Amino acid sequence: MSKPVISPEEFIVEVNKRLPNIGGYEPGMHVSLYPEGSTGATASGYSLEPDTVETRAIVGIAISQVLSEFDIDPNLSRPS
Repeated sequence: MSKPVISPEEFIVEVNKRLPNIGGYEPGMHVSLYPEGSTGATASGYSLEPDTVETRAIVGIAISQVLSEFDIDPNLSRPS
């Protein structure tokens, strides 16, 4: 069965939505498209705040969850 396809913008929203439900989350942790101000069509990746080992671990869990449920189309730029 194929997974729903989402845009990079929707991917970021899904990841951020899941972060507070992951053990070790601290307020202020979030992910955004990189570089700042880019869209799904122009982003080269994502950045995280704060850029710490703990944030990387928690974001990694959230990303794994999202990727298990959705396919991301980097050519699809659709605001969430």
